[in-house]
Amino acid sequence: MRLLILISILTLFLQAQDILIINSNSNIQKYKETEVGFSKSINGPFKTLDISGMSSSEIREYLYTEYPDIVYAIGAKAYQYANQYIPEKKIYFSSIMNWKRLDINGERYGASQELFSEMHLTLIKSIFNDIKTIGIVYSNYTEDVMQDFSDNAQKLGIKILTQKVSKSSIAYETFDDIFTKTEAMIILPDPILLSNDEIVENLFKLSKKYKKPVFAYHELFIEYGAALITSVDNLTTGRQIATMINSIAKIGVHKKILYPAGTKVIFNKKVVLNLELKFNNNSTSVIAEVIE
Repeated sequence: MRLLILISILTLFLQAQDILIINSNSNIQKYKETEVGFSKSINGPFKTLDISGMSSSEIREYLYTEYPDIVYAIGAKAYQYANQYIPEKKIYFSSIMNWKRLDINGERYGASQELFSEMHLTLIKSIFNDIKTIGIVYSNYTEDVMQDFSDNAQKLGIKILTQKVSKSSIAYETFDDIFTKTEAMIILPDPILLSNDEIVENLFKLSKKYKKPVFAYHELFIEYGAALITSVDNLTTGRQIATMINSIAKIGVHKKILYPAGTKVIFNKKVVLNLELKFNNNSTSVIAEVIE
C-alpha cells in the first residue's frame, strides 16, 4: 500500500512538471536512439523539439513560450541553446563528447558520453591478455581523459605511453615513434586528432604497417580498421536520463554527472587475424558483435 502511494505521488509530481526533450538532430541515429530510450522510460508527459532546421531566434522564441521546468538536451547544440536561453531551469544532457568543456553551473545533470576508462581497459585486457603497453595521442582538450586512462591502467598492469598534439602541430605530426614503442593504440574523441581525415587514415596505415591494433569508441572506426570498438549504448543512455529525472522526484538529489550505464562491444576478428594478433577465444560473453 505504501509503495502504491509513493508511486502515485511520484507520477503526480512528474505530471506537474513540464518536460521538454531538445534533440540537436533527430535524423542522427545515435540521437534518435537516445530519444527513444528516454521516451519509453520517463514517468510522465513530455514534448519534443528537433532544432536541426531552426534558427537561433526560432529556438529562443519556442523556449521562452514553452518555458519548461525540465529540459533534456540531446547533443551539444541542444545543450548550448537550453543553457543560453533558459539557464535557470533544470537541464539534463547526454550524447556530448568531453562534457567537461560545458558550462554546468546551476542545476545541470547528465550522462557522460565517455566510458569509464577502467572498464574500457578491462575489456581490452580480457580479450588481448598479453598487451602491456598502450599508446594514446591527446591534446589539451582530452588531457584529463588521458590521465584517467593512465591512472587506471596501472591497476591492470598496463603502461600508457602518450604523444601530445596541438592545433599548430597536428599537420606535421608523425606517429611512428609511439607505434614502435607500444603494443596497441587507443583513439580518444579528441577534436584536434580527428580534425583531418588524413590524420586518422595515417594512424590506421601505421596500425597495418606495425601490426598493432587500434581500439576506438565509435562504430565508424570499423571502416578504418579498428580492432575493437567499445561504445555507449544509446538506448540505455536515454533510459538512464529518464531514471535520473524519475528518481529526483523521489529522493530529491543525485550525482550530477554519471558514466554511461550501457556499453556495446564490437570485436573486429577479421582485422585481428590480419594483424596476426593473439586474443582470448573465451571472452565472447562481453562481445555484442563479431565482424568475421
